[in-house]
Amino acid sequence: MNRKILIPIAVLAVAAVGVVAWQLQGPGSGGGARSSLQAPAAKKTSLPAFDVVRVEPSGTAVIAGRAVPGTTVNILDGDKLLGTTSADARGDWTFLPSDPLAPGARELRLEQVASDGTVTKGDSTVVLAVPEPDRDLAGRRGEGDSLAVLTGRDGSRVLQAPRSLSQGGAPRPAGEITIDTVDYDRGGKVSVGGQAKPGTEVMLYLQNNLTGRTKVGDDGRWSITPDRIFDDGQYSLRVDQVGPDSKVASRAEVNFSKVPIPDQALAGRAVVVVPGNNLWAIARRSYGEGIRYTVIFEANQAQIRDPDLIYPGQIFLVPDEQ
Repeated sequence: MNRKILIPIAVLAVAAVGVVAWQLQGPGSGGGARSSLQAPAAKKTSLPAFDVVRVEPSGTAVIAGRAVPGTTVNILDGDKLLGTTSADARGDWTFLPSDPLAPGARELRLEQVASDGTVTKGDSTVVLAVPEPDRDLAGRRGEGDSLAVLTGRDGSRVLQAPRSLSQGGAPRPAGEITIDTVDYDRGGKVSVGGQAKPGTEVMLYLQNNLTGRTKVGDDGRWSITPDRIFDDGQYSLRVDQVGPDSKVASRAEVNFSKVPIPDQALAGRAVVVVPGNNLWAIARRSYGEGIRYTVIFEANQAQIRDPDLIYPGQIFLVPDEQ
């Protein structure tokens, strides 16, 4: 990796650990996991403002926020114009860069332009670090997540954090197994999925009884749907990553509750929130688009008082695609 890129990314990653820890463990957090989708409502934010900055490992990005309704919004990458969009009648705007963002550290800024040509600059910036392909922010091999930190006069807030940081710990070793999804349908079929070292075998245990096994794909993803129906109740799941020597190289566990999906509900499937989840990631896996997190939010407003704060163990209904 280019040394000029590595140094600012590494410094930014270290600085963000404290910010993430404050968000996860600070006053009023209640042990929840920040979904990083909306700005806190404690103070009125000057417009234009960022709400979402999300970069996929491929470099494709979604940037969204708020501005005065009807104004033009310029998104700046340093002093370079990254792109332009418009705020709708509610003041919401979304921008999807046509090209993937290049690896490196950068600062994103905003300008809004009124119909009379008046330009208002945003009073906050997003410091963004995008890792090299197939590397994490520390330069190690493996799929890496970007880091986006919103900074302004009211302090700093993480908009996107690598999985290891969002879970409040040190980076996990490359290839270590994770459980990212636990979902089920109205008929009682349960699917479990996650990440592990490509080519290794994953064994799924229910209540310590082997209930399924699969091989991890070349993309590092695995998924198992046991050939059985799950009744409502409490369950413990464990997955073991087994190496060529048949020894367990890595292990992950999660407990979850299965509750009925109401017959009158539009949803045909439910998803259990596991550590590290956020609404954006759940929507991306469910619908292929993270921006559709609002569909899940609207279907579960009785449980989600704040879209920016969800808790492991919560069960959200996922409406069928329209």
